[in-house]
Amino acid sequence: MTRLISYGVVAFMVLVFVVFLPATGALDVPRLPVNVGDIHEGHVVEVVQDELQQSQRGDVRRQLANIEVDGQVVQVEHVLVEGSAGAFPLEPGDDVLVVASEINGQTTYYVQDRMRRTSIWVLSLGFALLVVLIGGRQGALSIGALAISFLVIVRFIVPAIFSGWDPVLAAIIGSLVIMSASLVIGHGPSTKTWIAFGGTAIALALTGAIAVFSVSFSHLTGLGDEDSATLQTLVQGVSASGLLLGGIIIGALGVLDDVTTTQASTVMEIHRANRSLGPMQLFGRAMNVGRDHIASTTNTLVLAYAGASLPLLMILAGQGQPLGTLVSYEQLATEVVRTLVGSIGIVAAVPITTGLAAFLVGSRIVSDEDDEFGHSHAVATRS
Repeated sequence: MTRLISYGVVAFMVLVFVVFLPATGALDVPRLPVNVGDIHEGHVVEVVQDELQQSQRGDVRRQLANIEVDGQVVQVEHVLVEGSAGAFPLEPGDDVLVVASEINGQTTYYVQDRMRRTSIWVLSLGFALLVVLIGGRQGALSIGALAISFLVIVRFIVPAIFSGWDPVLAAIIGSLVIMSASLVIGHGPSTKTWIAFGGTAIALALTGAIAVFSVSFSHLTGLGDEDSATLQTLVQGVSASGLLLGGIIIGALGVLDDVTTTQASTVMEIHRANRSLGPMQLFGRAMNVGRDHIASTTNTLVLAYAGASLPLLMILAGQGQPLGTLVSYEQLATEVVRTLVGSIGIVAAVPITTGLAAFLVGSRIVSDEDDEFGHSHAVATRS
């Protein structure tokens, strides 16, 4: 009965924030005032002309291609500077995105980008199959939890911010829904899950508080990247610093989930192996595992942010300025603060969750029953 209630509560939360609330029209994603024309899917039938010309900008390639768009074949001129960012030559058989613009009553077409839908779906399907193949039932449920996380972001968090919600509030509410779904569906409604939920909630609140202080202390505006600056010119009333804070909270959530679940599971396994251990002994032994976890996950977080910011790092490094000067640039300072705040949240989550689990399990306040994936354990009682 408890498990049914748990699943029912999660299902209700997901339906409210992913289905019902968006259906009321209270959350709306406006069309941004960017007039790029109508975007269509096209298929390159043939390249009828391909010339390479010299210019002051370098080698300019001019192509005329017949592209099938909405059932009709149109001729499109495709001009690119060899070696420029995003430039690609057209070849027969290519699937592309074509923009149709009305100019003086005539429709003009140009190629905007490649079509990548098929490759993205193939990679996604391969990932899902691998998770299910190795993880079995629990892997399949984790894929479902991942899908819910994605839906909460695109159906609630983003539209809520567009609709005037405070980005931090939208991120916190969305994170609670994501956290509930991920833990309950991915790990099953068990003692371990509820302890991990409590540890994640406390660590997430702490991360949010530290993020608010850090952004203010570092005088970050949230306009450290091109996308944020562009959004401010297109949408009025969206707090750039609020978006930065919301992004930090959401970014830290995924790693916190992993850390708290692992630590809760570690405490429970140690207790099952030796039920005579008290809370302090459980905490000490589980923290031995937790310290290794801290070392690996913080390094993972730093490398993830460094990889995403590699072009920025190269641009700044090429300026020949001292490190103290480089970190003063908001673009780099934002990434440093994002990394440090997320890492602090991860480090804090380990003792928080370990202490919570050790106290509850070691004091026999809760049983050390296993999750729903096939184990059962008898709980010893004190004489």
